[in-house]
Amino acid sequence: MTRDPASWSREELLAALAERDAVIAALMAEIEQLKRRVGMDSSNSSLPPGSDGPAARAKRAKKPKKRSPRPRGGQAGHEGHALAWRSVPDQITLITPTKCAGCGHRLAGLEGKVTARVQVFDTPPVKLQVTEYRMVTVCCRACRRTTRAATPRGLTGPCCYGPNVRAATALLACAGHMSIERAADLMGVLLDAPVSTGFTGGLVKRVAGQLAGFEAELKNALRACPVLHHDETPARVAGDDADRLLYVYTARAGKLIWFGAAAGRGHEQLDGFGILPGYRGILVRDDYTGYAKYDRHLAGVQLCCAHLLRSLRGIGELDLEGSRVQRCWTEPVMSALTDAKAAVAKARTDGATTLDQELLDGLRARYDKAVAWGIATNVHRDWPSGRHPGYTLAKRLQARATQVWRFAVDFAVPFTNNPAEQPQRMVKLQMKIGGCWRSVRTAARYCLIRSYLGTARNHGIHPLDALREALAGTPWMPPQNA
Repeated sequence: MTRDPASWSREELLAALAERDAVIAALMAEIEQLKRRVGMDSSNSSLPPGSDGPAARAKRAKKPKKRSPRPRGGQAGHEGHALAWRSVPDQITLITPTKCAGCGHRLAGLEGKVTARVQVFDTPPVKLQVTEYRMVTVCCRACRRTTRAATPRGLTGPCCYGPNVRAATALLACAGHMSIERAADLMGVLLDAPVSTGFTGGLVKRVAGQLAGFEAELKNALRACPVLHHDETPARVAGDDADRLLYVYTARAGKLIWFGAAAGRGHEQLDGFGILPGYRGILVRDDYTGYAKYDRHLAGVQLCCAHLLRSLRGIGELDLEGSRVQRCWTEPVMSALTDAKAAVAKARTDGATTLDQELLDGLRARYDKAVAWGIATNVHRDWPSGRHPGYTLAKRLQARATQVWRFAVDFAVPFTNNPAEQPQRMVKLQMKIGGCWRSVRTAARYCLIRSYLGTARNHGIHPLDALREALAGTPWMPPQNA
């Protein structure tokens, strides 16, 4: 039977009040955690933009857009990509008037001069061309032995598609962001080559089977680069009961780009790819703990500051309704990093190779002071599980300060990991269209071909030429760094 609170002693009342305060504090911390979880999107965390819901899109729509000081359109010095006039066209067609615009008299047979010209860029109607190869057998006069001419390489069976059809089909299937069925259909519609889905899918497998040597050379070239970008993103693969996650990894350095797929995200996968275990340069990455094991063998690490800015923005929004004292530390940290980025860009434009030491020291002092304040104001804040995320982030920024600020010391190191993140957009687009891969093996095959096409194209090799060479058994190879 519950006692009447009016009969409680003073000590019992104080204990009940203390218990109530503890429950309220725990509930407030849990509410804060749930608000943070609900409010996380691509603008304040490492979540991809594709995961943003209606609330995140509405928040972006309400946010005032910053007006750029630059005028719209191409800037001064930008090389245009419009159609360029050809001095020697493939074909010239003269168009002469048939009658006078004034009196209507016939003008046929009269000479005139060209006063206006228009060049039209178009393709001729595509019609599948059939070439029959006839291998001749000749009898030797000396020994009477008959010899038949060898069938040209790549030709099989009584009928087969040629290298151009094979390369175009493989390009649509591998780089067109479409299904195998759609790629086969478009070959018939656009190029008058009604290939089958089995032929199309088999081509993808054949191309990937020819690229083992290319991938080895690409990884050797990446390991020799002084600065390397590395990142990973989740994707989906069909399972028996439900879709499960796989991860697509990206490594990039200059014109070299590599994609790989694996069923998990960890040391086993990173070691198995064979790029980071032998790398000794500067690695640009996010702060995923799986990369930390390689740090002691590297010349340096640059953490992606774009990731850090989003995390700082998320903590600032978490504290938006709280005490100004608690949330005042994220803004100075963000401004110190963005000011340093602008200072590096200006110094590089001015031809300098390093920042002015006094300027750099001032920026670092602003950063260190704000981070220390973030630790002090968040160290005792309640959180349902573990430390408050504001304290965790501030401690990480303090412990990783050298890895955060390397871009300001070495101008060869960029501010963000965008070179590795931008190619992953094609993975998201592929997921949006196809929904998932059928297996990790097919995803790895797709990644290998995209590595080949992306790196070849960055080196000026046309994708069709690259695929023709691969299908012929002589794939293009990336240049090796000295």
